[in-house]
Amino acid sequence: MILLLSGAAVVFGYLLGSIPVAYLAVKRASAGVIDVRRSGDGNAGANNVGRLLGRRWAFLVGGVDLAKGVAAVLIFNLLAHWLKPPGIDNPAAAPDLLAGLFTISRPGMLAGAAALAGQVWPAWVRFRGGRGAATAVGVTAAILPGPALLLALPAAAILAITRSTTVTLTFMYLSSLVVAKAIFNIDWAPVWYCLGIFVAVGLVHFWTVRFRRPAPETTPAA
Repeated sequence: MILLLSGAAVVFGYLLGSIPVAYLAVKRASAGVIDVRRSGDGNAGANNVGRLLGRRWAFLVGGVDLAKGVAAVLIFNLLAHWLKPPGIDNPAAAPDLLAGLFTISRPGMLAGAAALAGQVWPAWVRFRGGRGAATAVGVTAAILPGPALLLALPAAAILAITRSTTVTLTFMYLSSLVVAKAIFNIDWAPVWYCLGIFVAVGLVHFWTVRFRRPAPETTPAA
């Protein structure tokens, strides 16, 4: 059962993460005129949406992308908890299943990683997605909810002052990992997992800034 659930987590996480929110938002707001992959810096993420449509649209797109990461993890945490055979470690009755949302599970972690992959390489738009920062924050918030809540306001203040998602993301991640161990005494496995997510997003960011350019506009045949 755990293998089946893990496979479902990967498939569902990828499909959820690959919903091209930035692409759809820009298409709708521009009445189909602008393709986010061919405008601005060519990145199908909240930053480029803000560059093209303004801050309000950027917050909307970033919020939805973040929610995709949260949802992927929590849904499969809950399913893993629900499908676990009853016993000493799982005496939960139906009302207690809510506790399963934040009980870290392998399917939940797989779903989060798959959602990040879907955000970066969505099949629906020829694998040209965003850099995954917002989705990664959502995954981390679901895996380490205590540290994420504790650091949410400082992170928002840093974003408002610096207007840099890179600085904010770096602060949020590194601080969350320290707080997770120092204050919440969370096991090493989820901490290393979140560190891996952070490194993956950093590598994607470097690659897109260094090598990715806006896709060329196509000219319709006469």
